Amino acid sequence: MKRLYQVLCIVSLIASLICVPFATTTWRFGLLFFVTLCLCTGAMWKLYQLRERPDSMGKAAKWLLCIGNTVFMAWLVSFVVVEGMIVSGIRSEPQEPVEVICILGGGLHGDQPTVNLRNRLIAGMEAMEEYPEAQVIVCGGQGSDEPLPEAEAMYNWMRENGADASRITKETASRDTIQNIQNAMEICEQKGWDTRHMTVVSSRFHLFRIRHIMTNCGLTPSVIGAPEGNPAACGLMYIREYFSVIKLILRGYW
Repeated sequence: MKRLYQVLCIVSLIASLICVPFATTTWRFGLLFFVTLCLCTGAMWKLYQLRERPDSMGKAAKWLLCIGNTVFMAWLVSFVVVEGMIVSGIRSEPQEPVEVICILGGGLHGDQPTVNLRNRLIAGMEAMEEYPEAQVIVCGGQGSDEPLPEAEAMYNWMRENGADASRITKETASRDTIQNIQNAMEICEQKGWDTRHMTVVSSRFHLFRIRHIMTNCGLTPSVIGAPEGNPAACGLMYIREYFSVIKLILRGYW
């Protein structure tokens, strides 16, 4: 275990330094995650050195190691299990007929969609072509570092790239995935659209969690996945999704 903590500490330190030059939300998460992992594994590495001392500090180090190893292994097992579930859920499964296509927001660079969000919009436009009678809802409120609501930027990008704007409705109030889907349901009810035939478009790493939220909201899970883009950022998204799933469980949407 001592060698494991040593390797993880060094790898986490290097990963933290790699994340520093990037300013997007995903990379900021990566910096926080790897710095925290570096500090925790570094502390455990140090405790292995201290436990060899014959004094009270050595005894305390042994007790702390016992607690630390138990907590770390529990977290590691939960991480592997949850990531396995996330990966197992990346497949697209639209349930026909598709009458409403709901595209979820995914961050902006200035007033333009990120690569991740553009991929979602492209997948949504492909679904619009496949289901020409379906209505579209673009979902996303305005973050503290965003100049406009994500839904506004999504609408503008889709219109500029040839989408039929008359089929697109903007949902600009939501701040997370649960609100995305709940607010989209409210729009459907207001417009008389059938929520039983709503399909959600998002990144593939997101689909496992979306299925559970849709089920909890009384909907039939129906999803279309978009590729994530940059491989390094994609890895961070899958790590971040672990914490999002844990948060979802704690909120009772399971």
